[in-house]
Amino acid sequence: MQYGLVPSEERDEVYEWIRRQLLSFAVKPGEMLSENSLSAQLKVGRPAVRDALSRLAEEGYVNVYPQRGTEVSRIIPDRVRQAVHTHIVLEQAVITELCSRKLTEQEKDTFQTVLRERTAMEEAARRSKTAETDDLHRIETVRVFRRFLLGTCGKEYACEYYRIVDCDMLRVLYLQYHTFNYKINASSLTSWEHTVIEEKMMIENILRGEVSTACLICSNHYNSILWNMDQLRRIYPQFFAG
Repeated sequence: MQYGLVPSEERDEVYEWIRRQLLSFAVKPGEMLSENSLSAQLKVGRPAVRDALSRLAEEGYVNVYPQRGTEVSRIIPDRVRQAVHTHIVLEQAVITELCSRKLTEQEKDTFQTVLRERTAMEEAARRSKTAETDDLHRIETVRVFRRFLLGTCGKEYACEYYRIVDCDMLRVLYLQYHTFNYKINASSLTSWEHTVIEEKMMIENILRGEVSTACLICSNHYNSILWNMDQLRRIYPQFFAG
């Protein structure tokens, strides 16, 4: 997957470009990264590359070994399980809070807007004649929805914690969309369509104040990532630790 070159000295853009390469498996787990090569490829100074790799190491995408270099990390299943647990606990608490109080008219309008967006996504996915699409965009769409959900309850700073714990879960999610993006028959759903419908159902139940159903949809969504991870480990054993 190709992306445009990053402007000189734009550290955040260097970070994001490298992160997209790792998240999309354009650079695969176990491969080594070279500061010199990245610097030349992106036409930026080595400090910008070093800063980006330091951030990526903090998030778990790479391992930095003194005298050896920087290696793309393999997916650690236990990190995925802990990320899933974190999302379920926090987001079910947010759902419970939203359902226990009366939403403002502005909040209702915002939820309805997001609901319409998800409906349009579902219809577009059903009409699509091909599975080719940008799975990175799909993942970003999911991340935006989670930020929206937390932000509605004034917990947007928790998304910074997600940044630290989500690395391996997001890579599994990418593999899930990339691998299971097909229809067995005309009435079946792709993995991405399942996600869109789950988000729609979650919003609908929050608007109705159906806390138990909304929480169940939330937990089912994340637990399905764990189930898919077990399948993906058999398909891509080289990407996983242990």
